[in-house]
Amino acid sequence: MFKTIMIPTDGSENSKRAAEVGIRLAKEFDAKIVAVHVIPLWSPLGTKPSYELPEELVEEAERVVNEVCEMAEEEGVEAEPVVVESPSIVQGIVEEAQDRDVDLIVMGTRGLTGVKGFVLGSTTKGVIARAPCPVLAVPPEESE
Repeated sequence: MFKTIMIPTDGSENSKRAAEVGIRLAKEFDAKIVAVHVIPLWSPLGTKPSYELPEELVEEAERVVNEVCEMAEEEGVEAEPVVVESPSIVQGIVEEAQDRDVDLIVMGTRGLTGVKGFVLGSTTKGVIARAPCPVLAVPPEESE
């Protein structure tokens, strides 16, 4: 049923919880994981800006996707780390899902900017509205 499962991650506890769920599903369906982190780029015209990203930002993005890939590999699940630069986090996730023919996106309902009390984060809402495939939104644990 699922061959490729995308797990967008920002390194937050909720995205790690979503990664655990996505990895369990991938193991069950013998699917591959694509761990994605989108670095949002700002440009007044919505085009790729002419500046270079700070090295620390790229290193942090690589760290969070590699963390998900290591979690997957510990469970015997094939995983690919992907860092995307996009004018919008939602756009980056959706375009990457389309390009990779993803069967399912598993993501947290709140990320690093999440505020307790929000039921569904704006990124998750945007992905659900525009994704080319089903989206499984994983809520945070009660203590978060």
